[in-house]
Amino acid sequence: MSRKSVLLATGILVLLIVGVVATLLLLIRHEPTFYRTAALPPGMSRKKHSNDFLQQLTQLISAMNDAREWSAQFTEEQINGYLEEGFRTSGLEEQMLPDDISDPRVRIEADRIRLGFRYGGLWGAVVGIDLRVWVAKKEPNVVVVELQGMQAGALPISAQSLLEHVSEAARRQNIEVTWYRHQGNPAALLRFQGKRSRATVQLQQLELHPGRLVIQGRSIDPAAARGALSAASE
Repeated sequence: MSRKSVLLATGILVLLIVGVVATLLLLIRHEPTFYRTAALPPGMSRKKHSNDFLQQLTQLISAMNDAREWSAQFTEEQINGYLEEGFRTSGLEEQMLPDDISDPRVRIEADRIRLGFRYGGLWGAVVGIDLRVWVAKKEPNVVVVELQGMQAGALPISAQSLLEHVSEAARRQNIEVTWYRHQGNPAALLRFQGKRSRATVQLQQLELHPGRLVIQGRSIDPAAARGALSAASE
């Protein structure tokens, strides 16, 4: 083979490698549409959504203390507003999220929640996760979270690291986690008040509607619930 042919072949090989690497980087740095559109611009409107979320959450906790029946509704804008405002300023983001995860956002659809966040350890890729969430019918205070898909940018990735993060974060909040397979997908059973001999509240319904999340339940013993929540906040 002549010197000219060797140089030509080498040049073609280098161009192919550069092209493949560039394509992979573009795919990894791709931001899913739902993640971009879920972002709220800074300003008074975003702060209001954040405050509305916190107010709804406070009212829910109060109702769990004093009412037999309770319910709450959180909009997508309220959740994302809180994630970009109150979640950060309160310091909860640093406490609850691993160092390599930031900027979480959600999109709520009729049959699933789409969660996105930046993963700094992978060239700043945006990880997108599709989840189905429902209340278990035969077990009280158990929420089922099914992982339907996950990708970094536009590339599918393994779910193992995510499962480990979820398990660790849930256990820090005293939530029992059990993993199993549901229709071929990994699914988590999240047990609330699982270590109590007698639950003080019962989650009855968790509904997903386009753009909003609805939670309903009842207090089995409001006096006991008040004592349990007061002890937890100390």
